[in-house]
Amino acid sequence: MEIDGFATNYGEGPDNGPPLVLLHGQGSQWEDHAKVLPMLVPRHHVFAIDVAGHGQSGRLDASEYTAVRVGELLEAFLDATVGEPAIVCGHSSGGLLALWLAARRPDLVRGLLLEDPPLFSSIPPRAEHTTGAVLPRLAAEYLRADTGSDFQRYYVEHSDYFAFFGRLAPVITRYSLRWIDRNPGQPLRIFFLPALVNVYFQGLVHYDPGFGVAWHEGHWYDGFDTAEALASVEMPTTLIHTNWWLNRHGTSYDDRGVLMAAMDGDDVARAAGLLDDPGLVTISSGHLVHFERPKEYLAALAGLTARVDRMGGAA
Repeated sequence: MEIDGFATNYGEGPDNGPPLVLLHGQGSQWEDHAKVLPMLVPRHHVFAIDVAGHGQSGRLDASEYTAVRVGELLEAFLDATVGEPAIVCGHSSGGLLALWLAARRPDLVRGLLLEDPPLFSSIPPRAEHTTGAVLPRLAAEYLRADTGSDFQRYYVEHSDYFAFFGRLAPVITRYSLRWIDRNPGQPLRIFFLPALVNVYFQGLVHYDPGFGVAWHEGHWYDGFDTAEALASVEMPTTLIHTNWWLNRHGTSYDDRGVLMAAMDGDDVARAAGLLDDPGLVTISSGHLVHFERPKEYLAALAGLTARVDRMGGAA
């Protein structure tokens, strides 16, 4: 659909309960919530949105990708399409957008679920020393290089995405580049790797690298202060923090000092201290909690919904 001339793609379920808005993270698309949708649809009126620059939604100029501008597009969607206050759930960068919405338009947000958002770590200059900096950096390099190839191929060729597989990484990279060359325009599928890998590339193939430039250059945060936004939020809020790397290595950082998570312990404590009604949920998971740990994600959302209902916010 178009709102104020901007195309917004989304998936909508039947009106089975109070509205629930799902916002994916950078490089993803609304379908990456597919694992949890069957459990959410019977209890909510679900709206899963492709954020601007992702999936089948419209694109902006790279200079326009700011939390404020993208948030305004989502605000218009909630006003025009959802039409009543909703629980808003945002993963990663989608969590920052959900936070912006809650701070800007509390009349539209009954409850807020922040799924492992980089609340402070993605702000320059700290952002350069995080694992989340890789995608925006490569997006900026890709646009400067003007190679003529698609971004998915550039990303596979120049990132260390498969480094987790150790000595097999070069083999997987060669296989992936051949697959992409034989299947132009299609999301990379690697049949012998975990499903989480394929889910990532299903979104990445439709990603606008201009979105990453905003993060790499820092103008994503123009007019948006996460600490101020957190302090202004009054509705029930659940913050999900993942600690898989911490549990495995005893620290949230690698041996180069790179943050291997969206938040470290200090970030979590700072965010919880700023929120008026925080519910902190720590899950041993990778970043994409709703895919990797759907039961825990659903439990966190159910707990938030119960808190909202106790406050008299049930529809």
